[in-house]
Amino acid sequence: MSSSYQKYCLFFFLLMTFSFTNAQTIEEEIAKKSCECIQSKLSPEGQITSPEIKKCVSKSGDEVLRSKDPQEVKRITKNMEEVVERLKTVYQLVQKCLPKQDN
Repeated sequence: MSSSYQKYCLFFFLLMTFSFTNAQTIEEEIAKKSCECIQSKLSPEGQITSPEIKKCVSKSGDEVLRSKDPQEVKRITKNMEEVVERLKTVYQLVQKCLPKQDN
């Protein structure tokens, strides 16, 4: 298992377990940092790959979690179903900052 894959899995595990009361603030913070990362990674044509997007979200989630009190993170990382829902919300928020695709 690669180191980046392990970090990616750890981030999603932690994100999936946030409590409902703190989730929106954390989701927005992760999405904001993710969008900043995505903007910095856009190609000259304004494109970005799916793996790059995932890396930005993972890196941003890791940064946000590390900035929180460990006891708070532990307390709010108990319910996997809630984490999955929060992850979906993060990706919905991130969709708003992705370049528009021409069809």
